[in-house]
Amino acid sequence: MTKKELETERRVFDIYSGILFNHLEFASGPAVYPAYALDCPEYETLREKYGLVKLAGKGSAFQRAKRLLHHFSPRLTHSSYYDNHVPCDALSLLEYSYERPDQGINCLNKSKILAECCLAVGVYARRVGIMPYSPYDNDNHVVTEIYDGALGKWIMLDPTTDGWFVDEAGNPLSILEIRERFARREFAAFVSSTDRKDNLPRLWDKHMWTNTYICKNLFWLKAERYNGFGSRGEWLSFVPAGYNLKQNRIAQVEYRLTLLPEEGLSPEETQRWEEEDRRWLEKVKAAPEEPCYDVAVLTVPPAG
Repeated sequence: MTKKELETERRVFDIYSGILFNHLEFASGPAVYPAYALDCPEYETLREKYGLVKLAGKGSAFQRAKRLLHHFSPRLTHSSYYDNHVPCDALSLLEYSYERPDQGINCLNKSKILAECCLAVGVYARRVGIMPYSPYDNDNHVVTEIYDGALGKWIMLDPTTDGWFVDEAGNPLSILEIRERFARREFAAFVSSTDRKDNLPRLWDKHMWTNTYICKNLFWLKAERYNGFGSRGEWLSFVPAGYNLKQNRIAQVEYRLTLLPEEGLSPEETQRWEEEDRRWLEKVKAAPEEPCYDVAVLTVPPAG
């Protein structure tokens, strides 16, 4: 990134961090806690087939999860157009995508793989969706958070970028910590598994695009309610005060439909995506207002 490009990216980052600053407070709601399962019978197959215990090694939950992150991230190709046709569990997803560059998957499913692999070796983990402010922004992201008992906190790991975020002292950060630090213009920088960590300001500049991308997508959050083998499709939403989630979902799908002719897809793919979006739009319109929950539950230590 040239000096001019870096300055431009910093200005964009400032815009997104300003949006977070103006929406620091989350809406109030009931305290519904995510659930975690460390004893699913499928984990034995997952551990044996991919050698997870050896890959994770010894040490803290964070150290073990980092090793799993760095093993799987480079071996999973990213594809934004992956259509989620494979069952959402680590065994099925790895069978489809592990070391198969022609069969990429999206961040939603990469995060599922990492979360289940962590759970399978006794590290509490969950998927968290990080979502943008604008209904006309069709891009969001999904990451994994793990709980480290020694540090007494949740830590965000991103299997798409093979990294995490740290403060000025190199301490790993949770999603909520990253969000607040970005909003208040305090130091929080992305670092990759392969980076030397002796010059964090340099890494801030090196990964400026990633810092901006994550900042953009930290406006509202959703966490998977059940965290075990497979997905039950239940998510807990956490939104800033005054943000109408249903209204924004409707506007987003309507906007996405206007863009489909410009996506360069085949006629068959365009028709498939249009039919799916229209079904989703009708479902959202017919649904009641989506409940939102107390964001403080994301800071609480896990219960099995």
